[in-house]
Amino acid sequence: MKNAMLAGVTVVALAAAGPAIAADMPVKAPAAPPVVDLWSGFYVGANAGYSWGNWGNNAINGNFPPAPNFSTVATVNVKGWVGGGQVGWNKLYGSWLVGLEADLQATGQKADLNDSATFVIGATITTISELNRWKLPWFATARGRVGAVVADNWLLYATGGVAVARAYYSHTSSATVGAATATLVFDEGTTRVGPVLGAGIEKAIDAHWRVKAEYLYIDLGSHTFISGSGFDNTIKMRDNIVRVGLNYRFLPN
Repeated sequence: MKNAMLAGVTVVALAAAGPAIAADMPVKAPAAPPVVDLWSGFYVGANAGYSWGNWGNNAINGNFPPAPNFSTVATVNVKGWVGGGQVGWNKLYGSWLVGLEADLQATGQKADLNDSATFVIGATITTISELNRWKLPWFATARGRVGAVVADNWLLYATGGVAVARAYYSHTSSATVGAATATLVFDEGTTRVGPVLGAGIEKAIDAHWRVKAEYLYIDLGSHTFISGSGFDNTIKMRDNIVRVGLNYRFLPN
């Protein structure tokens, strides 16, 4: 009888103490949801945008012939469309992304600066004209990318690397005295290499497709065109590019 009573008291005591014991037991925090990897792997894409830059201008004899000194120097503001393609690779580490990207771009970026002056000396009319064109027909970049993934499908990134570009300058001077005309034509192209920096934002639409918007700044240094001609033209090539793009990602194995 005593044993039965003792067993009953023990059961009641354990039942009463059960909630308190359970409350004292450590509870595991819920695991953080894993980051969905919509980014790792190789991709290809296309882009289009706009580029512009103030290339400055330091011409020995000026670019325009207004009287009396033929020495006006104009500022070269090149601008135009840009379009091309890119290839790249990304790797996601948690919420951080590292990657590589290379692109090749065609551009319509140029500046045309033209003027003329007419003089009348006695019965003779003399007209002097100068035509100038600067252009950047293409450029390419090879860059690294580092960014942060937000809400799985948004990427904010910085990018930097090296750029190579082809630039041209042409100058035509003509003088018409009475019925006679003499013309001088100079032109030169140069391939320039310099640093490129930028930033962008990209959104993963699904496992394959993503869209992006990007800004790049390219510094191609200084160059003197047609040096020694008497129409030497020194410019500093600095370019700004804004563009949007569409990429297709190949799923990793």
